[in-house]
Amino acid sequence: MPRKRMNNEEAKLILQAYRPGGPDAHDPRFQEALEQTGRDPELGRWLAHEQALDSRISNQLRSALQPPPFLKARLLAQRVTAPPVARWRQPFWQLAAAACVLLLVTLAVLRSGQGRSSQLAQFRDEMATFAGKRLDRFDLVSGDVEEVRRWLGSKQAHENLILPAGLNGRTSLGCRLLDWRGHTVSLICFELGNQQVAHLLVVDSAAFPEAPPANPTFVRVGDVGSMSWSRDGKTYVLASKGADNTRLLSLL
Repeated sequence: MPRKRMNNEEAKLILQAYRPGGPDAHDPRFQEALEQTGRDPELGRWLAHEQALDSRISNQLRSALQPPPFLKARLLAQRVTAPPVARWRQPFWQLAAAACVLLLVTLAVLRSGQGRSSQLAQFRDEMATFAGKRLDRFDLVSGDVEEVRRWLGSKQAHENLILPAGLNGRTSLGCRLLDWRGHTVSLICFELGNQQVAHLLVVDSAAFPEAPPANPTFVRVGDVGSMSWSRDGKTYVLASKGADNTRLLSLL
């Protein structure tokens, strides 16, 4: 009986310990996990992000722990012959200080890479990527936007969202609730004609450390155009496959 193909969660668990350019590249389990990233673009982007983060941490550590150029000469001048001290007998404060330096550098790198703009960009990119896929289901199928609003209200979601002017009067396909890092995201899909679909995704702005910009911002993710903005405590992403800046602005 053939072995079951590795899924994304298993691949992530294995790749968290992967060391590029080393013996790991020849390990069958790492090879299988790497092949999975080639099959799933989202998993591939996750691996690239993890490797970039590891690289930044390594560079910060090298910079923070680089000894001054005069240190070696000063130590040699003050050298006193004495029996070597076992690592486990070194003073506690030295080990604690080294651990603190490592912790502070790591936290600084993580904090600098996960600020407001980074989280907003990740949300926007992930929502645009999701909008570019063929949806497998809706939680509610309805062409009536008011029915969609009532259904969202029954789920304590975003019943009072403000539709862009260009979507008023258009037929909806339905809606679906998503989860993004513990925050509820409301998705409503609209028909634009010519087999084009617009996806409106809404999340509370409290999902981000600071309120995202109010002015609409256009970003293309692959072949999906997206426009993001904030209003009345909510952050919106409007995404459509093949849409450009002008097309999305006409819907706002």
